[in-house]
Amino acid sequence: MRNRVLLAVVAAAALGLTLAPLTASASSHREAPLIAEDPLADNTDLYTFQAPDNPNNVVLVANYVPFENPAGGPNFYRFGDDVRYQIHVDNVGDGKSHVTFTFRFHTSTVDGTTFLYNTPYVRNGALTKQIAFDGAKYLGWNRPQSYSVSVSRIDGEDDSSNAVLGSNLLTPPDVVGIASTGDAAYYHTLANAAIHNLPGGVTVFAGQRDDPFYANLGPIFDILTLNPLSATGGEDYLNNQNVHSIVLSVPKSMIKGPNDSVIGVWATASRRQETVLSSTPPFKASDGNWVQVSRLGNPLINEVVIGLGQKDLFNAARPASDSQFLPRYQNPLLAVYFNVLFGQGVDTTNRQDLVDILLRGVNTLNRPAQWSAFADELRYNMDVPSFGFPNGRNLTENVVDTELNAFDGAFCGFGGVIPSCHAGANAGQLHQGVSQDSDHPTAQSSFPYLNDPNMP
Repeated sequence: MRNRVLLAVVAAAALGLTLAPLTASASSHREAPLIAEDPLADNTDLYTFQAPDNPNNVVLVANYVPFENPAGGPNFYRFGDDVRYQIHVDNVGDGKSHVTFTFRFHTSTVDGTTFLYNTPYVRNGALTKQIAFDGAKYLGWNRPQSYSVSVSRIDGEDDSSNAVLGSNLLTPPDVVGIASTGDAAYYHTLANAAIHNLPGGVTVFAGQRDDPFYANLGPIFDILTLNPLSATGGEDYLNNQNVHSIVLSVPKSMIKGPNDSVIGVWATASRRQETVLSSTPPFKASDGNWVQVSRLGNPLINEVVIGLGQKDLFNAARPASDSQFLPRYQNPLLAVYFNVLFGQGVDTTNRQDLVDILLRGVNTLNRPAQWSAFADELRYNMDVPSFGFPNGRNLTENVVDTELNAFDGAFCGFGGVIPSCHAGANAGQLHQGVSQDSDHPTAQSSFPYLNDPNMP
């Protein structure tokens, strides 16, 4: 079973042995009332793993804009120009961001008289309607979007010490269809033109991708009406859906902390405090301080750990203040449902195993040497690269199964590095009924690693 593999890997970590890769995704699509109304700022997934083609680099992936239909015109999906997107790295263990990557986007309209996403143009003496890249810019794209990326090493709302890594960087157009963005091979080349190599060994991409998250969403949120002992029979409700991804490949030395190689990663989206709507151009304006409206560290937290009354608060809070949510981890409601619906008999109180796995890191694996704050961060020990959740997260992992089994007590007391509890009757054997992404079961081997978006 997958979770037995995870237990074996944890044991190997405790003994200082070489770890083998774990094949095991969960997501935060529309996880809280307020952010469900604001898809451009909605964190969907976060991934952290060693670059498969460069062992000296770590890849940070933050996905936004859930449930993108490939035929979502006439106003195709994009990053929000009025949203501040950030990827945070805590390399100390205090729940604060010590390396922050900030992204700001700008969209323009070339021809406001047409309703089309692309416009005909003259190239080599001929009229062309397909978007093309001329080596410096995209031709025929009516709604081009560019962005800047900066890095800061000070934790703060508005940090004036940001160092700009790149500006006027191109995003690729969304996939529209063969007439506009070509077939799969043509679009692949078109999108790869938006891969940017920045100073210091940093590589970045921001644009539309296939959503690697897969889950049997219907039954899960229909009061867990699934067969928890069957690895098959479920439906991937994210099949053929896209997202907008920010992908960074950065040298490990750039984000390594002073004490060890453990990092805690989370992503956020923020908006200005004040929004003014008008019946005259520009119709919408924003001002004031930045206010965090979405965040994501470990998968499934705001969905099944945090209650409805605190979901918006969780999205607005910083990891350093996550001790306020500690009872939700210690006394998980999901475990209560397991017992009522499936007769598991797992402990529902004092779940220190979940606290370690999700809020402070597993001892000897990915707990910071100077840990000092309970914090929802996706922790990753860069010295233990080939692992998988809860030590980082790979693009193809079935984190839904892994977390279902974790809440059923599958990892309790294992190897003496995880606190003990009374495990459920089928701990280690629970399934969501979907074992891999239906449309793209494997990831790209080269940057940006996420697969090209699904076509209409």
